[in-house]
Amino acid sequence: MKTVHVAAGIIRKEGSDELLAVQRGYGDMQGLWEFPGGKLMRGETPEDAVCRELMEELQVKVTNLRDFYTVEYDYPDFHLSMECYYCSLADESDEPQKHDRQLDIRWIPRTSLATVEWMPADKGLIDALIELKEDRLEANSTAKDAKAATTEHPAAKPKRAPKRRSKKRPKPGLLDGIDTSDLSADERELVRRRAAIKKSMKGNKRANTKPELLVRQRLRAAGLTGYRLEWKVPGKPDIAFPGRKIAIFVNGCFWHRCPKCNPSQPKRNVEFWEAKFRRNVERDRAAVTALTQMGWTPITIWECELKKDRIDATMEKVIEQVRAAEPQR
Repeated sequence: MKTVHVAAGIIRKEGSDELLAVQRGYGDMQGLWEFPGGKLMRGETPEDAVCRELMEELQVKVTNLRDFYTVEYDYPDFHLSMECYYCSLADESDEPQKHDRQLDIRWIPRTSLATVEWMPADKGLIDALIELKEDRLEANSTAKDAKAATTEHPAAKPKRAPKRRSKKRPKPGLLDGIDTSDLSADERELVRRRAAIKKSMKGNKRANTKPELLVRQRLRAAGLTGYRLEWKVPGKPDIAFPGRKIAIFVNGCFWHRCPKCNPSQPKRNVEFWEAKFRRNVERDRAAVTALTQMGWTPITIWECELKKDRIDATMEKVIEQVRAAEPQR
């Protein structure tokens, strides 16, 4: 199924808890509500797409984008992957203008978002926004009062303690460099979680993982050299013997949902993870089917099968399969 990448901006009206929504004026879903945004263009980042789309759709410039939520949803013809960003109007005096492809635009109180009919993909996001606690306005008011007091009475500013040099530099926090002063505690937590997910996914190696290195080491010890890495066939197998038409996939149990060890399921942002896991499994299955139709023998090795008490038996079977496949001339 084709994946369409989209980015959306969630703008809050200054001094209130109202969010800007637009009513679609075209297509099969005409009349349904959504947050402004659109498809990513080639080579465009989600942040750039939000800025461009909101300027084109609403004639407003936005700043201070903070990624906080990802929508993953299967429509009949495509899979939607939508990055959602809290953002602010660069000029609060700007009034968003309705585009000719929109029936209406409206500031809707956050707690009243469910009173209009939303696009099917947005319903999980709407539920998450409605459940947020209302502590943002009080926090902002307190922060502004404190700032005003120190500005009017500079002598009242507390003296700064002398800086101490630490031997070790503190590790950067997930929210370092991100302005969350206008967000509530719950909203900041959404931004932090999204940053944690991105950091986790960036830390996962795509190639030369420890399980892959173990498999390659055992293959070489058995005299099975001449393999290729990420060979250009469906699924780009981690290890391939093109002459023997053998494709070996070394799959991480968590990311590819191992049927042997029943890996844990994340408890937060469940919709995002379920969609991601489902796409991984579907992609793996499609690669195996395509390779089989091409006359290849696909072999899947799970990470849990390479533990010390199981690796010998696992690799013995794999080596037998590779040796049994006669080289093609």
